[in-house]
Amino acid sequence: MRKEITIEGMKCEGCANTVKQRFLEVEGVNEAVINLETKSALIQGDVPVNETALRESLAGTNYSVVGIKELDA
Repeated sequence: MRKEITIEGMKCEGCANTVKQRFLEVEGVNEAVINLETKSALIQGDVPVNETALRESLAGTNYSVVGIKELDA
């Protein structure tokens, strides 16, 4: 399972690291690669990941998920 996530609010490497750590705490996420330039994240896992959990993982931060795209058919 792979998803591309568009994130609002990231401005620096510190922001990207925070988002990465939050996504890695979501059940099922094995890898999170953050692209600060495109304001996106590519996450990967062995099982389906709950999109609500991804959105909620950024609660209490200055970042928010504005889009999620499934990359695997």
